[in-house]
Amino acid sequence: MQQKKDTRKENIQKLLVRLELWFAPLLIIMPMSVSMFFLGDWYIRGFSQGSSMYDGELILGLLLLFVNFFFDVLFLRSIRMQKKKEC
Repeated sequence: MQQKKDTRKENIQKLLVRLELWFAPLLIIMPMSVSMFFLGDWYIRGFSQGSSMYDGELILGLLLLFVNFFFDVLFLRSIRMQKKKEC
């Protein structure tokens, strides 16, 4: 009975890791593309034309970029550690 529970937990862990691997590109690419959109919009409309109305987009873009980069590094590191535990 105990062995059956252990194998069930192992299978659930494997499925969770697989699910994380499938969602990893979406979790990484989507916020990066949104931040690049904000930075590009700021550059085209704010910096090139000399308008300071778009400085908020610069702040949002940089904030999204740096925070996402920080959490992506931690997220990818945890996935790598989980995969090492499986092997």
